[in-house]
Amino acid sequence: MVVEEKVYVGYSDINKEMALSNTSMLKFFENTACIHGALAGESIKTSPIRWFLTAYHVRVHKRPEIEDRIRVRTWSREMRGASACREFEICSEQGEVCVTALSNWARTNALTKHIERADPEAVARYGSEREHRNFEKPWISKIAAPQEYIREKDFTVERNFIDVNDHMNNVFYLDLAELVLPDEVYAKDESCEFEIEYRQAIKYGETVKCCYSETDEANFVTVKDDNGDIRAIIKLYKTYDA
Repeated sequence: MVVEEKVYVGYSDINKEMALSNTSMLKFFENTACIHGALAGESIKTSPIRWFLTAYHVRVHKRPEIEDRIRVRTWSREMRGASACREFEICSEQGEVCVTALSNWARTNALTKHIERADPEAVARYGSEREHRNFEKPWISKIAAPQEYIREKDFTVERNFIDVNDHMNNVFYLDLAELVLPDEVYAKDESCEFEIEYRQAIKYGETVKCCYSETDEANFVTVKDDNGDIRAIIKLYKTYDA
């Protein structure tokens, strides 16, 4: 089953280059995934089932611009126990693929607060399409944590970052990363390929440390808590040959 939504790229969706921002892409993906969940009988309004992101890998081939009308597509690629792989596409009105994305998820029950495996009936309702894919492997590899950091910045999580699941919403991790990027890196156009690994949810009122580092391949932002435990890693590739 492929779910498709038509979306208009408006002012609130763009970056300083008047093109679709990476954060807005993730918002579009999240909304379309929720539509698929509702169609599969797991609406957030009526079902205790919640799907939590564990990883994203996004590639921007051609960035949509303001006033473009685009199509956001998603489908379940594979479901295994309490884990799932979901792919996304953003296409132009003419059908050109502009963005591709891979995501990994964990299935939980909001009432029991435990991981909950999907039974065969639930799996069937999502209509996974194993052969419909833009990425070779369904499961995203863990990001190796940098050992040294160039700069650090503390951030206290405010109410506006918290979602219905009582933790910082996945789309805001890119905003968090921007806080610690050096000016010369932030001034450049947004990365056309990036990965986010979500290790542990961040709650309202927590203070986290955003740690910046870089290699020849990518810029990294590692989000740590007061105990030094890694809560998330954002990898922003410096180049991507689409």
